[in-house]
Amino acid sequence: MVDFFTGLQPLEPGEEDPTRLVERVRELDASEAIDRVLVGYSSIWPHNHATAPYILGMTEKFSPIVAHRPGVMAPTAAARYFATLDVLARGRLAINVVVGGSDKDLHREGDATPKSERYERAIDYLDLVRRTWTEPSSFDHEGRFYSAESVKILTRPVQGQVPIFMGGESDAAVDFGARHADLYMLWGEPFAGTRERIARVRAAADGYARPMEFSLSLRLFLGDSEDDAWAKARAVEQQIADAQGGHAFLRSSATDSSVGRRRALALTEEELHDTCFWTGLTRLLGGFANSQALVGTEEQVLDTLGTYHDLGVGTFLVTTGAEAGWDPALEDFLLRAKKEL
Repeated sequence: MVDFFTGLQPLEPGEEDPTRLVERVRELDASEAIDRVLVGYSSIWPHNHATAPYILGMTEKFSPIVAHRPGVMAPTAAARYFATLDVLARGRLAINVVVGGSDKDLHREGDATPKSERYERAIDYLDLVRRTWTEPSSFDHEGRFYSAESVKILTRPVQGQVPIFMGGESDAAVDFGARHADLYMLWGEPFAGTRERIARVRAAADGYARPMEFSLSLRLFLGDSEDDAWAKARAVEQQIADAQGGHAFLRSSATDSSVGRRRALALTEEELHDTCFWTGLTRLLGGFANSQALVGTEEQVLDTLGTYHDLGVGTFLVTTGAEAGWDPALEDFLLRAKKEL
């Protein structure tokens, strides 16, 4: 059995009426294939601390993964916010901790913490958040980056602790994930690279006596034949290419110097890997983390997902199209995959 996540941009750029947001969310809430939905974070996007509660108020089973950047609010305030939201979500909440690879994006919010210190700060941050959720009595905290006195909250997460999801390729990211992640989110890579990354993260987690689960992010282009699937993929490639120089599609920031981005761009030296792993969109989008794709028939893609599952991937974050969004046309295939994998 595998789980499937997808992504959602609740409000499109410039959208001032939530009508389409409601339609998109209810469409996802009706899905039997999607287990969780990532609601991302950027300093220029509509704030997910506003959209996530709004979405939860109109849905029955929608399970959000709310992306959160350490440093934009005090860790004790974050612990209280997410504990409250988990109660309102009836225990359906997860958090995607995004430390940040783009200096420009952090600087927009007044955060000048050097990249070399961001994961150290995130460890101090999550240490305090987790203790706030679980400590039965008030306590003081004195860390390298944060200090707090008489910390106590009266509303605790339904789940005891809200699950923490994160990703990253640097040594600092792996150490942080080994300490605090419940699920390590991998960007799409060919089989060999995925095998190596899973082994590396597991070894680090073993050092802290912690189990680790893994997700893999992929865009899917399915067709009744290979030609049909490639026609869909090439049409999206052309759509993105025609929009070069604009802001129509999400791209990696030129200031993103992350190890993960460099690794993703290195894959584009070859367009096709393994059976159907495709990097054409990764090249166009500058190493964007959710641009790696699988292109093929249902049988080819299902077989590829099965190989990833055998390597240790228990969850797939799947999107499609130029926008890297959800398409209900994937529903039947994902339900089939849940049964067969």
